[in-house]
Amino acid sequence: MELHQIGGALWRQRLLVLLVLAVTAAAVAAGVALAPKTYRATAVLAAAADPATLESPDDLDALRGTIAELASSRALLTEVQGELDVERDVSDLRSAVSAQWVSGTILIQVVAEDADPQVAADLANQVAITLPFYDPSTDAFRFTQTNAAQPPRTYSSPNLLLAIGGGAALALVLTVVAAVARDRRTATVDDGAVLEDATGAPLLAHVGVPRDATTLPALYPGTAAADVFRQLRIALEAQAAGDPVSRVVVAGVTPGEVNVWLGANLAISLANVGRTVLLVDGRIGPRHGRPIAAEPDTPGLFDVLAGTELSRAVSPGPVELLSVLPAGDAGSEPYETMLETVFADKMAEAEAAYDVVIVLAPALESCDDARVMAARGSLLMVVPEGQVSAPALRAHADRVRSVGAGLLGSVLVGRRAERVLA
Repeated sequence: MELHQIGGALWRQRLLVLLVLAVTAAAVAAGVALAPKTYRATAVLAAAADPATLESPDDLDALRGTIAELASSRALLTEVQGELDVERDVSDLRSAVSAQWVSGTILIQVVAEDADPQVAADLANQVAITLPFYDPSTDAFRFTQTNAAQPPRTYSSPNLLLAIGGGAALALVLTVVAAVARDRRTATVDDGAVLEDATGAPLLAHVGVPRDATTLPALYPGTAAADVFRQLRIALEAQAAGDPVSRVVVAGVTPGEVNVWLGANLAISLANVGRTVLLVDGRIGPRHGRPIAAEPDTPGLFDVLAGTELSRAVSPGPVELLSVLPAGDAGSEPYETMLETVFADKMAEAEAAYDVVIVLAPALESCDDARVMAARGSLLMVVPEGQVSAPALRAHADRVRSVGAGLLGSVLVGRRAERVLA
């Protein structure tokens, strides 16, 4: 994903982002509060020597380093333990006390750590007081405690800045991962670029939701409403250039009447430019919605699949060159097997008699009828804006292609319509 896409996901999932940040901050605060605390105290000891007693300054520095190493010796710490009457074992004290010569100076720093700040200060001071008695230089140095250790006000472990930094980095990673993952699962398609990426097919149109899905604005060429379908027809023909499409299955992703409205007006627009068109209502059975208009009292698609001659079931449409094949009355009889075994042959017969066959199919979410009808043909997908996630749309597109159908393109229907994008 690109940076702007991640930013968009974070904004769309901002409530989740705030929740992850709050939980992470609480977890870090609780971890710091519950973690064992260690306080560090530092005492500074000056080791000034008489230059006459040693051959070179390098010997002085080497001796200061040696003296610093003695701060964690067992003998010295045993004496310190006795002086302070601390309960900690000498072995434990050896890991809690250290000293080092400050390069280029006469100073030796003694550092002590303990869970009690006062004990840490007392321990550093007592080691600094005791250390001169273990001077291996035979009194070559004059020791002075220049800075006594004070009880520290804040703990040194856990490291508060490190905890905050680590918590912030963890929160950033978690918010991005959570927001992107949830956005991919739940974000709905409301943009042409996202739709094209999900379906792998071009966006042919972005139209507004019709106030009445039973209207046929394509009946009135020259009007702004009819011009929408004229541009859709042009975009559809341009997409199929070089490989003319004789059968187009128009299917919505979700149940509704928008695909019927779109398919019927597309059929009229094609007929208006001299194409012979057969409009087939493929929504067999009452569960798939009502017909676009009152069906003629003739056989329908179900009857044709059952053996009725196609010419007996076809009726004239509302414009010249447009014919209509209604769904017919399937009653309670199963028709799925007939769709799989007979539909393609019957449509091949219709394609031989008409320039274009437009099939109004049930929604892709409702059943597999649209996929079956599009086999050996092409499908035009009608996508409602803001109702379908990109993964779901991608799955539908893959299932359409899995039966050998071509996905001509898609139409995005929503309130933020941009009319037709050729």
